[in-house]
Amino acid sequence: MSWSRTRVVGAVTAVLLATTALAACGSDAGEQSGDSGSTPAAGFPVTLKNTFGETTITKKPERIVTLGWNAQDVVYALGETPVGMPKVTYGATPEGVTAWDADRFDPAKTELLDAADKYPFEKIAALKPDVILAPYEGFDAATYKTLSDIAPTVAYPGAPWQTTWQDQTLLVGQALGKKAEAEKLIAGIGDRIEQVAAEHPEFKGKTITVGSFGAENYVYMPGDPRVQILNEMGFVNAPGVEALERTNTKKEFALTISKEKISDVDADVVVAYVDGLGAPKFAADPVYSSMGAVKHGSAYVMADQQVISGMSAVSVLSVPWVLDKILPGLTKAAQAAHSAG
Repeated sequence: MSWSRTRVVGAVTAVLLATTALAACGSDAGEQSGDSGSTPAAGFPVTLKNTFGETTITKKPERIVTLGWNAQDVVYALGETPVGMPKVTYGATPEGVTAWDADRFDPAKTELLDAADKYPFEKIAALKPDVILAPYEGFDAATYKTLSDIAPTVAYPGAPWQTTWQDQTLLVGQALGKKAEAEKLIAGIGDRIEQVAAEHPEFKGKTITVGSFGAENYVYMPGDPRVQILNEMGFVNAPGVEALERTNTKKEFALTISKEKISDVDADVVVAYVDGLGAPKFAADPVYSSMGAVKHGSAYVMADQQVISGMSAVSVLSVPWVLDKILPGLTKAAQAAHSAG
């Protein structure tokens, strides 16, 4: 599975992924005037820091455009509706949205933007947005300026495509004057993840590698949200992944690894995205099948694009949707790893 911009999520492509040290209320990512009450003017003006500087939003946005994987999820979860958001091309519903957004999306209210290869600046401008939400992106300073000339743009606060799901939620909440509501969403998902960890003690301390295998092979780094949420469930990163991270000078969310080096990232549990290759070919391949996790039955091999998408585009809406789908496979893999010793 490729992680180029032409695909969406996980084994996916980014429609358009920054760990940062945002703390819950008074983080570096945003400094807010006023409180976050329920009145329309509460929380404004708000100034949010990003990798290019800072953005000030003077009043509550009414016309919201989102770019990237997850911002629209937070917008929907906060009871708002975007006037524009990216069209999904990987693991999408027939309407061109993610499965967990399908019941919320209304084509009469929201225009889908073709942003897979480049941003449609003219179409974005035509929507007359009050704010552009892109906290989980990787665009450059020139793109940020172009977007900011259209409307105040909430960009990613650190490294590209690595903003944690918590920080994304808080940034969007602050931008919309709903910081308190965003914090409740974060707490709710946090409680659910804690519940999962408590109900699955077999996850605790098991080493894990998340990778995309096929024509190209990628290993997702500790700063990637899809890895972070598995860590929150109790898994720890495999030594080979930590070793790769020490070479990750550009702080990329995934690194290419040659097929001959696959054994270097073996782990108690390997989450393998194989949508391009297929599960039978993965299992039959002499290199992949030589991994301890494959031999022990502790590889969780995933080919369903919607599930891969849900596991990869971590958000307050995708997590509840995908947990029930992945927990049986993760549990089976972790139990097999335990049996293997």
